[in-house]
Amino acid sequence: MPDIETTLTLNQDQVKPFTSREIEVNLEVKTSAAEPYWVEGVFDLQSPISLAPDKSLPSGKTVLGILDKDNPRSKRIKLYTNSDTYPSRYKMKVTIYAYDRDGAISERREYVKEIEVSESNAQILQGP
Repeated sequence: MPDIETTLTLNQDQVKPFTSREIEVNLEVKTSAAEPYWVEGVFDLQSPISLAPDKSLPSGKTVLGILDKDNPRSKRIKLYTNSDTYPSRYKMKVTIYAYDRDGAISERREYVKEIEVSESNAQILQGP
């Protein structure tokens, strides 16, 4: 089993509700394992947060690439709000898959986070 460490950060200090805005999430994955892994991330969002600016797209997959001990990987994902985005906390589930040399899933980890949208700030909070 690989030792995978995942970090999710929000690169936006303010997202106002009731408007169309972008939120940028940085997904960073690193490992201390000696052997390489192919890593993918799957995002599942709570509506009205979307992966597309012009329609509802609540889930999607991103490829992070080959992860090894000396090569941490990161990816920026854009999330979008619209006029239906009320001040609230919206859930974001991120599932990380690490595939070994044989193409089998060696590790699967789920992270549930919350994005807080309010008049003053937006931040990722630790989920339940």
